[in-house]
Amino acid sequence: MNTRTFGSFRTECPEVLGFDGKRLAQIAAVVDRYLAEGRTAGVVTAVLRDGALAWFDARGCRELASKAPMNTDDLFRIFSMTKPITSAAVMMLVEETKLHLTDPVSEFFPEYKTIEVYIAGAEPPFQTEPARREITIRDLLTHTSGLAYGIGDEHPIEKKFETEVWEPVGRDPDLSLRELARLVSRLPLVHQPGTHWRYSIAIDLLGAIVEEVAGFSFERFLRERFFEPLGMHDTFFTVPEEKQSRLTGLYGVGENGLEPVPSLPTLPFTTPTAHPNGGGGLVSTAADYLSFAQMLLNDGRAPDSDSARGERILGPRTVSMMMTDHFPPDVQGWASPGVGFGYGGSVITDVTQLSGYGSVGRFSWGGAASTIFWIDPAERLAGLMLQQIMPYTDALMNDFQTTVYQAIDR
Repeated sequence: MNTRTFGSFRTECPEVLGFDGKRLAQIAAVVDRYLAEGRTAGVVTAVLRDGALAWFDARGCRELASKAPMNTDDLFRIFSMTKPITSAAVMMLVEETKLHLTDPVSEFFPEYKTIEVYIAGAEPPFQTEPARREITIRDLLTHTSGLAYGIGDEHPIEKKFETEVWEPVGRDPDLSLRELARLVSRLPLVHQPGTHWRYSIAIDLLGAIVEEVAGFSFERFLRERFFEPLGMHDTFFTVPEEKQSRLTGLYGVGENGLEPVPSLPTLPFTTPTAHPNGGGGLVSTAADYLSFAQMLLNDGRAPDSDSARGERILGPRTVSMMMTDHFPPDVQGWASPGVGFGYGGSVITDVTQLSGYGSVGRFSWGGAASTIFWIDPAERLAGLMLQQIMPYTDALMNDFQTTVYQAIDR
C-alpha cells in the first residue's frame, strides 16, 4: 500500500499495524461476493489501527442507473450512527456542568412533568397510569425512557407515533425541535421509565435539549464543537447543493433485484429543516466518521495525521463513561447476551456470550441503511462499513467484522 492521506489519516502497510496483509485483503473478496449476488450496490470499508489506515476501499456503484463507481469520499446517510455523535454532544454539556445525567426532561420541557404510561387499549383513549418517576437525561441516553419511536412496531403507541409525530414533522420543515418535543409529550410512554430498553425517539429529544441548553441551534452546536475541530467537513444534516452529486443511492432488495428506496419525508437530507434529527439525520463520509471514531479511541482527542492525537474534544473519563454499560438492574427488553448499552451505542461485556469476534469494552452502533462503526480499545482498532441498503441487514457487517479480526497478526 502506497502511503496516502485521507482526512486526518495516513495509510500504512497492514503488517506495520499488526495485520496479515493477505488476510486483510479478503475484505475485498467478501464485498465482491455480496455485490455479485446483488445484495448491495456499493460499499466503503475502512480499518484503523494505532491511528493509521490499514485498509480503505470503495467497491461497487454509488448510483446503479448510471453505473457511477463508488468513491471513498462519497456521502452516505448514516441514519442512527448520528446517535453516538448526539450523545457525545450531551456529554460535552455534562462536562461543562450545564447539564446533569440526573436532570429530568421536564426541566427543559415542562410538558414531561406529568406524563402518562400505557396500560391497555388499541385506540385512544388508552388506559394509562401516571409515570412512577420522571424521565432523566440518563434514561434518554440509554433508551430506557419508555418512549416510543414509530418505525413499524405494531404496539398501539408506536402506531400513533407515526400519525401524531412523524406525519406532522414530515409535512412541516419549519417545525422546531421544541415543537417536536411537545408533540412527543402528548402520547403516553410504552413503559415505566428505567424498566425497559426500547429503541426510541430519545436521542432526537436530546438534540432538542442540547439546543435549549446551548441557546442556539443544535446544528450549529455540532458544527462548532465537533465537526470543525475534528475536520469533519463533509458531515451535514442538509447536503449542500454543490456536494449532492456525491450522495449515494439508497436501495432495497425487490423482486427484480436492487430497487431505489423513495426519499423519507421526515429525513430530507438535501433540503433545510428547522428540526435536525439527532437520532438519524446526518450524512457523512468514511473519513469524517472515522475522525469521530478515532477521537473516542484517543480518549477524547481529535486525530492528527502526524501524531494521531490533536485537540481535546472530550475528557478521557467522559469517553470511558460513554463506553461503559449503564443498564439499570433487571432492565427488560434487551436481547443481546454479552452486550450492554452505554451512552449512544452498545458495549461488549462478556465475550463468551458472543457469536462473533470482539473484545470487552468494544463500542459500536449502526444505521438503518446497513452501516456500522465500532471501536475496540483493547485492539487499538476502529472499523467502519458504509453502504445504503434498507431495510437494515447485518449480514455483510458481520462478515466484514470477522474478516478484520481474523487478519490481526499481533
